[in-house]
Amino acid sequence: MKRSYATALVCSLVVGIASTSSAATVKRNERFANVEPLETISRSRAEAADQAAQVPGGASILLEALRYRGANAKQLGLPAQLWCADFMNFVIKKAGAKGTHSRAARSFLEFGKRLDGPRVGAIAILRRGGPQNGHVGVVRGTDGQGNPILISGNSGNMVRQSAYPKEKVLAYVMPPDYVLKEITNAARAAAIKQQQQQ
Repeated sequence: MKRSYATALVCSLVVGIASTSSAATVKRNERFANVEPLETISRSRAEAADQAAQVPGGASILLEALRYRGANAKQLGLPAQLWCADFMNFVIKKAGAKGTHSRAARSFLEFGKRLDGPRVGAIAILRRGGPQNGHVGVVRGTDGQGNPILISGNSGNMVRQSAYPKEKVLAYVMPPDYVLKEITNAARAAAIKQQQQQ
């Protein structure tokens, strides 16, 4: 009698643990059930630029900035000090448009349309040091606390991806429509040239 009771108790514990474990696994897996991408993935720079022009996001600027991760100012031909705005203008120029032509990070406060929060591909302008100082980079995303993750120049003396405190953000801006159009046109021209060479 004692043995069958003990066996029944062990069996019920095992079943209970197994069902709890499988319920936890199902719940954990529910988080990953939706694998649909939030945005369509671009197959080319031209397509990315088209999407950037059609939706409120400068995806093409982000894609361009990502190409230079790990590079320093010298490798990019930029000034050796205080070069985050230089890098931002460099990226916009490489994408096929014109930036602010200023070495000041805060020059981007007047560049385009202000946003109410971080968006992938937006430009983030941050305060740093004194009232005229700042830092600028392209938003890649946010961390769990809502702090922006930026790709920026002059971050640890190189182009780097880093999270910055959201309290330091002065503004998020989306490049003006004419800049996004210039980028789209440049990407289309590059795509046509590449097709002709093949």
